[in-house]
Amino acid sequence: MPERLPARLPPLWLSASALAAAITCVFGVARWIDHFISDPAAQDLRLHLVAARVGLTYGWGHIYDVSLQKHVAAALGPSGSVIDSMHVFISPPPTAWMLVPLAWQPPAVSFLVWTVISVVAFVAAGWLIVPGPRFARLTVLLVSLALYPVHYELWQGQTVIATLALLAVAYRLLEREQWVLSGLALAAAFCFKPQDALLVPIALLISGRWRPIMVFAVAGSVIAAVSALSLGMEGINSWLSDLALVQGDPHNAAMSYSYLFGRNEITTAIEVALGCAAIAIAWIQRRRVDLVFAAALVGSTMSASYLHEHDITILVLGAWIVLRAGPSVAQRFWLLAGIAAAQFIAIGQPIPMLLWEPAWAILLGLEARFAPRPVAHLTESPAALT
Repeated sequence: MPERLPARLPPLWLSASALAAAITCVFGVARWIDHFISDPAAQDLRLHLVAARVGLTYGWGHIYDVSLQKHVAAALGPSGSVIDSMHVFISPPPTAWMLVPLAWQPPAVSFLVWTVISVVAFVAAGWLIVPGPRFARLTVLLVSLALYPVHYELWQGQTVIATLALLAVAYRLLEREQWVLSGLALAAAFCFKPQDALLVPIALLISGRWRPIMVFAVAGSVIAAVSALSLGMEGINSWLSDLALVQGDPHNAAMSYSYLFGRNEITTAIEVALGCAAIAIAWIQRRRVDLVFAAALVGSTMSASYLHEHDITILVLGAWIVLRAGPSVAQRFWLLAGIAAAQFIAIGQPIPMLLWEPAWAILLGLEARFAPRPVAHLTESPAALT
């Protein structure tokens, strides 16, 4: 009987990366546990739960009523009762609807349940998108979880991962040309953090993938109509008032270019220009759905005027998608640089990320030159784009 050959060990650099990322994740878990034990109500999830409680108690047309939010939040203790320009519910109404099952749970229970759901969704999305052998995929997931924006998203009980996971599903369905389901998943993603994916439908449409966008438009219109009916004119006006409140606070744009230039016409022009550049890249690379999707994601963050540290989590999906196609050497090195840029956010320094994003967009525009032979299923025939 021939001897069995020993299983081939992963390369040293890959094992070292996995170990370093795992250690970082352990520190992140310890920090989350400390936050959970000390004050589980001091996180952003409570704002969604407060909105759900307001809706269940006073009617869904009042979920953006700041006075009612303050009244309901008072039951959550000193840290949980804070409602101001940095802590107010402004997400789309479906976010409050979907969190109804957790609305009346104690803050610790709802925070724990939502964190578990978020981690499972993140890992599932990564496993769905990231290519390669199991150990390589595991390493990419550990590195992704070790990124500060991802840790901060989980630490704050935010909903960026919900958007990311739904966009991951939409992307995989897009690859398989399942237009209806892809459009529905994209519409569902907009129920949580629309600003983190704002340019995705535009990029897909301009690249010729109009079928899923038609479904997205129909489903989105239905969701918008139901939301408007639930709010009424008074509720819509309250929502607009809340949006103006948060837009007036510069701390709500920590990861936007207003950090460099202030909130003025120059910054607005830069954001619009970067968004348009991302759409142009999507059109130039329209044969490559991976590059279209990644360009739309980085374009969404570059052009956003309302962006926090945790919103950068959405770029992880763009990186996964690029890795899926077998990126060029230049792309791989820049993704590594992105890891460092993301970690600088932990010390309150967004400048590396603000510089990294436009450079990544440029590399996405050149990627077809650097890596002209992507995975076959990522290139669509001309017939699919008509």
